[in-house]
Amino acid sequence: MNINNDFEEYLLNLVSVNEVELYRIIKYQLGWEDEGGNKIENLNPKNRKFSNLALSISKIFGDDISKSFPFAASVEILASSWYVHGDVQSGITDRFGRPSVWWKWGPAQSINTGDGLHALARLSLLKSDSLSNEALLKALSIFDNSYLMLCEGENLDINYQESPIVKINELLDMMEKRPGSLYGCCFQLGYLSMNSNSFNDNDLGKLNKIGTLFGLLEELQEQNSILIEENLEPEVFHRFASKKKNIFTSFILEDSDPSIKRAIGEIYFKRVLEEPDLDIIKKTISENKNYLDFYNKLINKFKNEIENLINNLEFDKEIKSKLKILSSNET
Repeated sequence: MNINNDFEEYLLNLVSVNEVELYRIIKYQLGWEDEGGNKIENLNPKNRKFSNLALSISKIFGDDISKSFPFAASVEILASSWYVHGDVQSGITDRFGRPSVWWKWGPAQSINTGDGLHALARLSLLKSDSLSNEALLKALSIFDNSYLMLCEGENLDINYQESPIVKINELLDMMEKRPGSLYGCCFQLGYLSMNSNSFNDNDLGKLNKIGTLFGLLEELQEQNSILIEENLEPEVFHRFASKKKNIFTSFILEDSDPSIKRAIGEIYFKRVLEEPDLDIIKKTISENKNYLDFYNKLINKFKNEIENLINNLEFDKEIKSKLKILSSNET
């Protein structure tokens, strides 16, 4: 994943409002500085997952991607707002390989920083001087609807945390909203940035669905990585440890005999899950001959849905081809 230096300069200027400490914390969250305010030379590319996607989408539809900087900045800052609030909510102490804002500055400053990031994300859309009033209202509508869907997903995720059983379809619906809504936002804003005078609501709707499924695939693959990777990122393991539901537990609780369901259920009655609990679940999954086939079919199903949606877009073949390449490379 490459870092766009021109975009970095734009984003840094956007959040450098004044000398209030809020903006130093924001610079820390966005990866430019350490907790002492010292510059970090090598930015973690994971800090730019959503903006890089939005920039990649815009490049498919036009050459001057600087037009998309306000849009890409908006969705990246919105994602950071979500991360900061989520770290407080779930007690996550590490984010992108270093202490989370909550862990360094405490819950009060972290909540305030998340709110400030949300305001900056929305204001970023107003920085574009090339938008008609209609396009600006559309961009704000996409932003607000995406965030509202994200909040719906968070609500479901929190409710499911203590539920003994979450059905697969319920879990997938939650994942489409959390984090699928942010990916849908990337696809829509990337397109809108290059088609502000000629956008099509039908195409925007399809791109939103493509992005949502794209995000769903990313989430499924991250959850499955819990089973196969030895050194999990702290925030990934923390979601498991805090009993947030995932695709493999939902499957095993639907597909196994009562004794296995009871054993897994007893694990999830614990307050916090630990490494030995994960080992038991890994062993249970490995002994289930149906899970891998189920998982692969699910991944292929959503990949095929994305391809079909791209085929039905009213764009020329070159654009469709680039969208397919992007989707296949990223997922």
